[in-house]
Amino acid sequence: MMSIRAYWLMVGVVLAAIALPASAADLVVVASSAPGVAPGSVVKSDAVLKIPAGTSVTLISGTGKMVTLKGPHAGPPGASGDGAGSPDLIASLSGLLKGSERETGALGTMRALAPPAPPTDPWVIDVGQSGDHCVAAAGAATLWRGSSSHARLVSIIDLKDNSQFDADWPAGAATLAWPSKVPLADGGRYLVRMKGSATATKLTVHRVPAQLPTDAHRAAWMADKGCRPQARRLLAAVK
Repeated sequence: MMSIRAYWLMVGVVLAAIALPASAADLVVVASSAPGVAPGSVVKSDAVLKIPAGTSVTLISGTGKMVTLKGPHAGPPGASGDGAGSPDLIASLSGLLKGSERETGALGTMRALAPPAPPTDPWVIDVGQSGDHCVAAAGAATLWRGSSSHARLVSIIDLKDNSQFDADWPAGAATLAWPSKVPLADGGRYLVRMKGSATATKLTVHRVPAQLPTDAHRAAWMADKGCRPQARRLLAAVK
């Protein structure tokens, strides 16, 4: 049997553990209209955030949980009690959102070129941008173009075997379903050319794993694969 001394020692350990304050968790700011709180910044769950009336701050925890605080607010975010989170998720999203500010600044001198506005749908493949593109784990993909005033013939070449498929892109349509006759493989590489265009777009397609639990996790995965614009649009869509 447990001795009285051992019993009270155990009780003391339990009480001491209860008395210890919970460690603060990290959260990343994904959107903010409050002064001094920038997207990409990391704050502690017990930090005092001052959010004036008429402004708001949206944060994501290490578990992917999102919370939006609307002003007036002066106090902690109150989003720490959602289980163990991932520091890697916080670091990835922070880098993604801070990178957005750097890239926007670098493009500032190119505004006179007036490029077409980017898509708002995070899941479309922008045929005007070469590089990595992410699509959902299952189902068909969608192509998107910035200028849709004219009908165009689009050619898609699968670089695995150089097979080619041509499709009509109607005038007034910004999107076009990925042709079912062209296998859409994870890691597949394709060349997309619009008839009359002097250049072609080279794509590498990645399928986002179905088992990722939240859009925050999906955005981090997409950013790691090079689909950074899509990852930012995905975060913007869930606010």
